[in-house]
Amino acid sequence: MGSFSAIELAGSRSYELATVPAESSMQIVYLVKWTSAGTDVPTEAALIAFCPQPNTRIDSTIYGSDFYLKTMVVRTVDIQPIREQAYHYRVTVRASTRRFGLTDRTDFCQCTRATVVRSTALYRKGAALAADGTVTFSGAGDIGGDSVDANGKAKSYDVPQQIVTIEIQYDRTLPQSAPAAEPPWANFTSYVGKRNDATFLGAPKGTLLYQGFQTAPVDSNYYRMSHTFLYDAWYHLEQIPAPNPTGEPILVAGVTIGGFPILQVDKVVYLQKYTDFGSFSSIITASQLLALTNPEPLAIA
Repeated sequence: MGSFSAIELAGSRSYELATVPAESSMQIVYLVKWTSAGTDVPTEAALIAFCPQPNTRIDSTIYGSDFYLKTMVVRTVDIQPIREQAYHYRVTVRASTRRFGLTDRTDFCQCTRATVVRSTALYRKGAALAADGTVTFSGAGDIGGDSVDANGKAKSYDVPQQIVTIEIQYDRTLPQSAPAAEPPWANFTSYVGKRNDATFLGAPKGTLLYQGFQTAPVDSNYYRMSHTFLYDAWYHLEQIPAPNPTGEPILVAGVTIGGFPILQVDKVVYLQKYTDFGSFSSIITASQLLALTNPEPLAIA
């Protein structure tokens, strides 16, 4: 019975390197031929089964001990018959990866920022903010500052905020030992509604709130993932007036405006809705953040 054999054409191997997260690719060309033991002829199914398959690794004789080449995945296989020779085929294999190859950096990380504001009730102007936004609502003392409400009606104040989006790339290739291909979704979700427990992305402790993630596949073994954080200049605090039994603010004599005495809120405290802290370094790793703090290439002096 006949069989297929293959040899790599000399000088056929080529590379195209790109900046991550774009694909870097290599191309390999083989000569595949059928050797008959009699009168049998190859079937197309047998030819396709013999050739490299998409979504598999390249041949071990190519990657050897090279870690970068080991990340290459076959994406397309082009099989063309050589018409001058019966049962001879030119097989072109294109493989690619989304990892850096010629440097020691292996992570992709980008940061997008947008300024927004949070409209909140302002009862006291110039009140000191609690350290890292940690307050005790029950039994809390008055926050101080200058009263600016009129008969218990607060002014509207726009607190500066930033929407911070971090994009990373996740290789979901199954490891050789313990399978853990998918990102730690439950771990990411557990951080929703938590504030940073230390300075992160330049934001002081307690000012950055994790809001969640979005993920989409970019090919068979990579995800493009974005994590969204919300920075708040007030540590996400809100001013709350002390209420009477009916829920209305307790009013006392306040300022006089245009000769008319105005009642104002007696006591004001801070409310922190996001009381829990989290270490965001388990969401965005130090090696990923390195791409932000040490961008390439270096400037030429």
